Amino acid sequence: MAKKNTRNKKKTSKQIKDNYSFKEMDMIFDGARDYQQIYSMAKQFGYSNSKFDEAFQQFEEMNKQYNAIKHIPDRFNHFFAKKGWIAFETLNFPLMEKCVKLAEEGKSDEAENDLIEYFTDRENVNFLATRLINLHEFRQRRTLMLNALEDHFSGRYHASVPLFLMLIDGFVNEFEHVGFFAEKVDLSVWDTIAAHDSGLGTIAKIFGKSRKKTNDEEITLPYRNGILHGRDLGYANIKVSAKALSTLLALKDWADAIKKGKKGIDKEFVPPTLDESLIGIASTLEQMEENQNQREHMDKWEKRELTVGANLPAKGEVSDYEKNSPEKALIEFLYYLLKNNYGNMAKLISKQWNEDKSISNLAGVLREIFDRKKLIDFELVTVYDNAPAISEVEVLLRFEKEDSTSFKYQHKFRLTYEDGNGETVPRGYKESQWKIMGHSLRDIEYIDLKVTSGK
Repeated sequence: MAKKNTRNKKKTSKQIKDNYSFKEMDMIFDGARDYQQIYSMAKQFGYSNSKFDEAFQQFEEMNKQYNAIKHIPDRFNHFFAKKGWIAFETLNFPLMEKCVKLAEEGKSDEAENDLIEYFTDRENVNFLATRLINLHEFRQRRTLMLNALEDHFSGRYHASVPLFLMLIDGFVNEFEHVGFFAEKVDLSVWDTIAAHDSGLGTIAKIFGKSRKKTNDEEITLPYRNGILHGRDLGYANIKVSAKALSTLLALKDWADAIKKGKKGIDKEFVPPTLDESLIGIASTLEQMEENQNQREHMDKWEKRELTVGANLPAKGEVSDYEKNSPEKALIEFLYYLLKNNYGNMAKLISKQWNEDKSISNLAGVLREIFDRKKLIDFELVTVYDNAPAISEVEVLLRFEKEDSTSFKYQHKFRLTYEDGNGETVPRGYKESQWKIMGHSLRDIEYIDLKVTSGK
């Protein structure tokens, strides 16, 4: 009987809340609670410290937030995985929390409408899609991704759905050498949310179901075989497209975990020593406060209203532009380009694009991009704040070719606000820098000089 019980335990599926990181956090909060009790006892004997009072007051609020963060992903997958939605690390947490609450109230349809609205909002999607596109393994698929997104936002679901499914399959193949929908693919990754057994692995089986009969009725799930093999004819709708897109965006967190070396690990949690607990408590409280501060800062963010020629010069000196602004960073980049200073240009490129290149190597890449055409003039056209950490700056560029003829080219640069580690942070939250996303330079390399030539 004992052996049978042991075997059954092994078969029991662990939940996301049982992840290693959550176990660590559990231990840290338990330890903090012990110290809180000790401090409470000390106060009875007359010892009091206002900093401790404030810290433990914050601790209680953080503990409530942590418990929500810990349990919501499991509840979200419970209600929505079979419907084609899964929790993942970068999915908006308040949205997941709201959807779980609605589902618990019997309003799953209303929750799905909120999810669809989120994944058809350009700003929400652009922020997540940019992070995916910047991955080295995804860059070759950039043009297809941009086309698929444009089709999705324009309601051309007959085009967006097959493209999203192709991108999902091909991207997974870069890591696993089999596609997302292959029977033998293992999408689980240790200590993750997106790649938990209840996440990507679950919907891969649902989306990959065999669909052998032709069906012209509307479907609500992106059945890969039925759609790409011409069996499910009623796939071109907003639900199917949004779910396919959501899955594709979740793969960014899956890929990040693999690149961090988490694939193939099966490490069990071991309680820390007393010293390790003290260090963990301090760092965790600090990180949770940091996350909360970032969220509060993002809630206060407002899009700037800028008009070139009115409150923004079309072409001024670098010092004429607002300090630590995306337009100032780009103007600086363009002045360096006028002088062919590729080394300093390279320092203004996002680390998300150049993580595997030294400054000198990246300078060589930039030299190749602007080869055979010399920038001789430029002026700003528009500046648009897409999101708290992303802006687009459109510029009219004037180049001179090797034969001394010139041509104009209007180009949109995309910039992200990132810290020294290359992590995207809300604008103005802390001392960071605006950096140019590398993929927004590649179009310049392939300008058809014959078509665009002319003074």
